[in-house]
Amino acid sequence: MTETSLPPAGADLPRGTVTLLFTDIEGSTKLLQKLGDDYARVLTSHQELLRGVFARYGGHEVGTQGDAFFVAFSHARDGAIAAVEAQRVLQANQWPHGAEVLVRMGLHTGEPVVVDDDYVGLDVHRAARICGAAHGGQVVISDATWRLIEGGPDGVSVKDLGEHRLKDLERAEHIWQLVAGGLRSEFPRLKSAPPPSNIPDRFDALIGRREEIEELSALLLKDDVRLVTVTGPGGTGKTRLSGAVARSVVSHFGDGVFFVDLSSLQAPDLVSSQIAKELPIFIEGDRAPVEAVADYISDKEVLLLLDNFEQVIEGAITVAELLQACPRLTVLATSRVILSLRGEHEYPLAPLGLPERSTRIEVARSEAVQLFVERAGGARPGFALTDENAATVAEICRLLDGLPLAIELAAARIKLLSPESILERLDDRLKLLTGGPRDSPLRHRGLRTTIDWSYDLLAPEIRDFFRDLAVFSGGTTLDATEQVVGGEGDPLDALAALVNHSLVRQREDPSGEIRFVMLQTIRDYALEMLGQHPGYGELQDRHARYYLELAESALRETAEQAATLARVAAEHENMRAALTWWLRRAEHGHQAEGVLALRLASALGRFWYRHGQAVEGAVWLERALTTAAEAPEEVRAGAVRLLGVLMELQRRFEEAEELFKEALASFRRQGDRAGEAASLNSLGIVARSRGDFAAAEELTVASVAIRREIGDAEMSAALSNLGIAYLDRGDAGGAEELFREAVKLDREQGDDWGAACTMINIGVVQLERADVTGARQTIQGALEDLSRLGDLEAAAECIESLAGVAAREGLMTRAARLAGGADALRRNLGIPAAPPDKARLERWLESARTELGEDGFASAWAEGAEMTADQAINHALERSTSL
Repeated sequence: MTETSLPPAGADLPRGTVTLLFTDIEGSTKLLQKLGDDYARVLTSHQELLRGVFARYGGHEVGTQGDAFFVAFSHARDGAIAAVEAQRVLQANQWPHGAEVLVRMGLHTGEPVVVDDDYVGLDVHRAARICGAAHGGQVVISDATWRLIEGGPDGVSVKDLGEHRLKDLERAEHIWQLVAGGLRSEFPRLKSAPPPSNIPDRFDALIGRREEIEELSALLLKDDVRLVTVTGPGGTGKTRLSGAVARSVVSHFGDGVFFVDLSSLQAPDLVSSQIAKELPIFIEGDRAPVEAVADYISDKEVLLLLDNFEQVIEGAITVAELLQACPRLTVLATSRVILSLRGEHEYPLAPLGLPERSTRIEVARSEAVQLFVERAGGARPGFALTDENAATVAEICRLLDGLPLAIELAAARIKLLSPESILERLDDRLKLLTGGPRDSPLRHRGLRTTIDWSYDLLAPEIRDFFRDLAVFSGGTTLDATEQVVGGEGDPLDALAALVNHSLVRQREDPSGEIRFVMLQTIRDYALEMLGQHPGYGELQDRHARYYLELAESALRETAEQAATLARVAAEHENMRAALTWWLRRAEHGHQAEGVLALRLASALGRFWYRHGQAVEGAVWLERALTTAAEAPEEVRAGAVRLLGVLMELQRRFEEAEELFKEALASFRRQGDRAGEAASLNSLGIVARSRGDFAAAEELTVASVAIRREIGDAEMSAALSNLGIAYLDRGDAGGAEELFREAVKLDREQGDDWGAACTMINIGVVQLERADVTGARQTIQGALEDLSRLGDLEAAAECIESLAGVAAREGLMTRAARLAGGADALRRNLGIPAAPPDKARLERWLESARTELGEDGFASAWAEGAEMTADQAINHALERSTSL
């Protein structure tokens, strides 16, 4: 035997304390496929190189198998040096075809038993598992080996890789990496066995929530984050999301991830006992469970998922104690109430995403719809989303606020009901949505039961406040809550309590004001209780009067009209509720409420007009005028004219003209010159739409004269309409002069909407004068303002004008596409273009029709018609340098 060859396998194996080395070529199968017949030569060279190194350091070959070595050393230091030197030799060798032979090596020191020229015992398995966890080119050693070579050999240091669980071995192993010159030092995480985990498999079947899983996982893995609480109302899917996240991060918690269900607990002091049940520990005698849990976790890297913490919230002190005692512990909790501990990071879970449109393709992208279809398919095999049922399924999910539990309960009804029948029955969703699976928690077997669970956790005075808060529709502000609900305590404290219990959500309006909002399913629950309360009527009346004052004060506001109307837009749902309340009262004989409803509808007229809601506004005004026959003439006259304005927007010209004439006569009887001027202006608009341009100009001139005489604040609207009359008869110069005067007045009064609308007309003048670049810039600027202000009808007018710009620029496909987008937007609003404007658009588009042909034009138009409002606006705002 030479000094460069190992003793034969089994010969004179070292006994007692022995260091065992296992090696293995990483990716040997891929290497074989790459090298083919040359692999045998590589394998032989690899064996010769390793045998020579191991022999020099006193190694004893225990055995080989394929590309693996098992070698024993009497001294740990010799084994470590041999492994390092072996890696250097392998790296220095020139392998055929540029191949890279990467060998993983693992060492462990123990006292294996020699039996028949071989070693047996747990130490052998541990050494093999340590090697198996390493990567090619890496040398890793056990803690036992490290303790024997600590402080040397020269030129060799170690890198702490932490504790790892190894396959089939109960005790985790602390593993170190040898670092030396000429060896790679950076490797991926060891391929050790996954940490212990009791997270149920059912959490893998999560529909949607991909973004939430990524966000929550990233938050949990931050170095400075040790406590995360996922909050939300019952039925939002907190448990499933958190379970899915816990399963996704198991590899980052080397000592285990443990799920602890707290839903059955009744006493906060049982939290530590429940945690102990899920850990591999036994509590002896009268030892405190929290001490046993803390001792077990100690400095282990553990994640605890504590589910349903809300009903034992006082037990949060246990979490604080464990976090303090266990420096590497991380806690993920789910609760309808935050734990209110230092260092807590709240993750409010929103409902599932809802579809924006009703086409099957758009609807199918919604996570809420995907959940409905999945669960419905389980209840009725073969159920699928179709062109016929897509809009209905989308509306079901919208009415259920995207709440996963509510959607699952509704989908289960597919077994007996069609989607249309389910939708019809959702007026009483608390009754319909019951009968969850028998193996689901009791609190999740019905929507009412789920909300009961949260309601029962509230203090008595907060329950009353929760009930009364249902009077608000679409949310509320702190001021409105204080004025309408009031109560003995501080409304801010009560709102905070409901937010903490996930029964109310808070969000910020575009204006920066905080709104407090209930999901509709939760509001239905509270509203049911409110309807049975003796103070219901008085509360509804206070609510309606508050919003009447808000609407009328907004109408009186002349400066900063955009901000004022934005506030009205934010409260539109509440104003609808107020109108509904008073109109129902009036229809049951309470005439005074009818007058109040008419006042409110009149105050909202400008909002409906400027936000393209002519159809809805006309319905409210007609109903209010019918129930308020005894209203004062000045109130009725204003309402009649406003109704005419909304009728004209719908191009119902005969009805509009009759209403304007009625209003004009009433204003003249009252001597109301401003009302007279407004009515003349409106009659001029109808005359223009009917093609009587001479009458339109005559009526508008009369309106301007009166307004100049009385210094009316609405002068700009009359000037703008007179400019349109000039433009219609070909006087572009006179028209632009009037338009610019109108814009100046609007800007002086802070009326961004009025100025933007008139800027459209200036852009049209520029386009008619062939100033195409100027027209595009002017109209796009107006579109940006009007889309921000929420006027979709005026936005459609901008898009139509930009279609004309595109045609003049030679971008014919863009022109047709924009025209189609504007047409679809108008159809959705129920507001067609005025006949003269429609004729002008057709004139602009003649060149596009000719160049594209009817089929090409229709195809581009259809592309635009498929766009949402936002898509059409964004497309129109693009620089028109391409199709």
